[in-house]
Amino acid sequence: MADALPDSDAPVQIVGEFRLMLKIEIDVAAERERMGKEILRIESEIAKAETKLSTESFVARAPAAVVAQERARLAGFQATLAKLVAQKERLGS
Repeated sequence: MADALPDSDAPVQIVGEFRLMLKIEIDVAAERERMGKEILRIESEIAKAETKLSTESFVARAPAAVVAQERARLAGFQATLAKLVAQKERLGS
């Protein structure tokens, strides 16, 4: 088939009768380094949130909405960390 696209993970956009494949090349080493820094930052935020939530006086004295917000922040950081780790693994070591 003459109009077959190459086998690639690149995103494909269909525009009218055309299929466009976007190939973006990145500096893998620089991206791994950037992700490593972001992972460290997120891990730091997770540690702060866990420390705050494990402090009985914070949980007992803070309004329920503030405690719920901190729990939501923690869950968001954990989800972001999981995504970053998976992306970094796809780039290789």
